[in-house]
Amino acid sequence: MIAKLRKTTNTLIKLLVVVLTLVFLYDQLFIRHDMENIMAFFPLIYEKQNVFFLLLIVGLLTVLNFSLETLKWQLIISKLEEIPFLRSVKAVLAGMAVSMFMPNRVGDYLGRVFILKHADRLQAVLATILGSMAQLITTLLFGMVALLFYYPFLFDVHILFHGWIFSGLVLGVMVTSFLMVFVYLNFNSFSLVIKRISGRGYRKIKKYAEVFSMYSFSELFGILLISIARYMVFSFQFYLLLKVFQVPVNYPESMMLVSMVYLFMTGIPTIALTEFGVRGTVSLTVFEQYFVAIGCWNEDLTLGIVAASSMLWVVNIVFPAAVGTVFVFSLRFIRRNHVD
Repeated sequence: MIAKLRKTTNTLIKLLVVVLTLVFLYDQLFIRHDMENIMAFFPLIYEKQNVFFLLLIVGLLTVLNFSLETLKWQLIISKLEEIPFLRSVKAVLAGMAVSMFMPNRVGDYLGRVFILKHADRLQAVLATILGSMAQLITTLLFGMVALLFYYPFLFDVHILFHGWIFSGLVLGVMVTSFLMVFVYLNFNSFSLVIKRISGRGYRKIKKYAEVFSMYSFSELFGILLISIARYMVFSFQFYLLLKVFQVPVNYPESMMLVSMVYLFMTGIPTIALTEFGVRGTVSLTVFEQYFVAIGCWNEDLTLGIVAASSMLWVVNIVFPAAVGTVFVFSLRFIRRNHVD
């Protein structure tokens, strides 16, 4: 009886997740008008040289992007449960589907742990968050460095006031970058910090606090390197799409502007669907300020910038989430316990 109830509940939850994801995707792609930015531009670039070749490269980089994310998660979760690469792929894609209707895509890592057969799920969530922290730190590092290059285009640093502001930014970026990397690479000491703070209550949370001590300096460094590789991949995708949609930027300019976009996006609470519009607005603001500063702005660039941003969102978020709905049925939201 209990087993039958558990199976029925699992099936209902899976169906609910799939239905919600598909409804949200349908609403975004066919009801809202944001996709019109992409569709309106294709007739203008259809006959341009290398367009489809560039789009093919973007598609292949999407595969590389998610392969790196899968590898990272597989390495992280191996401390709790060994899982094959293919099942890791299913977990990452299913997590993308679950994340479509959760704030800041927290479902991206919450959804993954339901594919595990034996590992403690809360431990797995904490371990997965450790991987997400590496990606966040990477975004902040690149974004803060980009800010140092972006600031002089907006303000004359030869003026005393702006010069002092810029000097403060340089110092702040250096100190903050060092502290973030140092703390992350030594995160295995966090368990000791929790032990001292919690006192007698530590016994209740020991199992979970010790998750952070499972990873050595070299392992955390490897996770950070994979996160940096991922960042370079999807930033390069953005650059290629800017070329496809005829936005006149070279690669260094693109890295600066794209890094600024990602930096601002980290501070804006969204769900995956509203991120579509927010990302386009942030991208347009960052690019417009830069092009105005160098005297190259014209309204024709608006459509290209928003289309490139929107296309990247579709390729890296919408398509994987749609595929992930298939693998949601591999998840076990309620597991069998020892007394069943």
